Amino acid sequence: MGEFFTPGNQALGVTIAVGFIVILTLIGGALWFTLIKARKNAARTEPHESDHAIESLRQRYVKGEISKEQYDEQLRLLKESSKN
Repeated sequence: MGEFFTPGNQALGVTIAVGFIVILTLIGGALWFTLIKARKNAARTEPHESDHAIESLRQRYVKGEISKEQYDEQLRLLKESSKN
């Protein structure tokens, strides 16, 4: 056992190199997993097309381009279409 740690032992160098490669692989895997998870979370937080339509509808109502009844009806239709 004591001979393993002697200077110039090639088995020691190979063992250290393999250990280093294993550690780098584990770090790379953890980073890859974290980036994939973050990418999925970012995709979920992007506003949907219906959110843009609702915001546009609100802006039209605030500017007075449509009445309260028109706003309510169009909002109801947008929410129904987003469920489907």
